[in-house]
Amino acid sequence: MSSNPDLPKLALALEYADLAAALYLAGGSDHAARLLAAAAEEVLGDLAKLLGPHAHSDEVQTLLARIALRYRAPVIEPRSHMQSRLSEGRALDHAEPRGLPMGEARQSTAAYLRAAWYTLESMGLESVVPARLRKAVELSTICEPWSG
Repeated sequence: MSSNPDLPKLALALEYADLAAALYLAGGSDHAARLLAAAAEEVLGDLAKLLGPHAHSDEVQTLLARIALRYRAPVIEPRSHMQSRLSEGRALDHAEPRGLPMGEARQSTAAYLRAAWYTLESMGLESVVPARLRKAVELSTICEPWSG
């Protein structure tokens, strides 16, 4: 199981989830955040299916943790740090993504981020969930109105 070439996709899935969470928390680039979060959820879902009943074996947990801990998150500044750029007339981040209202994009991003979180948790990897993903899930679960 440890020689499976698909397992390094975990690092990529963590990067997608972390970048999507960072964009979500920064308050901008909602369309990009939604696409990244959807990709993370899909890759993690595929990995969970691949691992199946083996996900909780000691060997697989050690391998997954080692892969996950190798990931180093890039820094993304919150939108408030970019006000000087926006004041120069570069307000492109304020534009709505192609036909998708900002609220809907943020809601779907939050849903994908929560799905990625729960998939990581089901794989036994809650200890290596990126901090920004954890924060985005908490924010979207506690602070945003639930429309279910």
